[in-house]
Amino acid sequence: MNTHTTLMIAAAAVTAASASAQLVRSGSSADAAGLQSTVDDFRNDLGALNANEPGTVGSGRRQINWDAAPDAVSAPNPFAGDFFNFNASPRARGVEFTTPGTGFQLSATQSSGEGVRFSNIEGSYDDIFSTFSPERLFTAIGSNITEVNFFIPGTNIPATTTGFGAVFTDVDMYGSTFIEYYDAAGALLGSWNAEAGPTAAGSHTFVGVSYDEALEGSVRIYSGTQARGGTEGGGVDLVVMDDFIFGEPVPAPGVFMTLALAATPCMRRKR
Repeated sequence: MNTHTTLMIAAAAVTAASASAQLVRSGSSADAAGLQSTVDDFRNDLGALNANEPGTVGSGRRQINWDAAPDAVSAPNPFAGDFFNFNASPRARGVEFTTPGTGFQLSATQSSGEGVRFSNIEGSYDDIFSTFSPERLFTAIGSNITEVNFFIPGTNIPATTTGFGAVFTDVDMYGSTFIEYYDAAGALLGSWNAEAGPTAAGSHTFVGVSYDEALEGSVRIYSGTQARGGTEGGGVDLVVMDDFIFGEPVPAPGVFMTLALAATPCMRRKR
């Protein structure tokens, strides 16, 4: 098994008046099993997995593996960027996605009868992409950029979090895939590259950054050198995403509220 893992701990200045311990975990592997320990370490950094209920419990983590989403919101259908900020379980995760492209898509399941691993877009994709947690993957459409904004789950109240990490598949070139981290005011905290995988197709890569306080207000993910469509080669690296793991969203600086208020489902209208 070809596996590589990197751990970095540093002190990063985030404002003129404050600094926070920063921990970066990254790694790559030919298969999901080889990356599991790196992902598990990041999960442990953030704390216990919380139930996907509206409101915030103040600590721990939430995560998305895409696999519980129904076929109706999966390929070839579009996927709504606010799907995982609904005000009811299990969709109350506290994240909303935007892109300069045309939208988002989840890959189809075998049972759906559609092409798996985005082969509905290009037939070769089921060979170059693989799943970390079977069997759905996630991608922006019309762009290689996905922006993630944090909210108190099930509300429109801005939030911050202690960390965010993502699993990528088929990163072939170092520098093609990276995550930018921003604080609640939109200031850049830092940018970290995903490592290139050890195989020509189907490898898995993880990068995650956490802090000892809830500093991250949003992240911007660059997955591959261009949007999905066409084939690889000639400097083109196509990359899609699997699991997202992030700290429990808590009120952003300057947002004054009680935990009881954050947990009130009527703060966000049901769809």
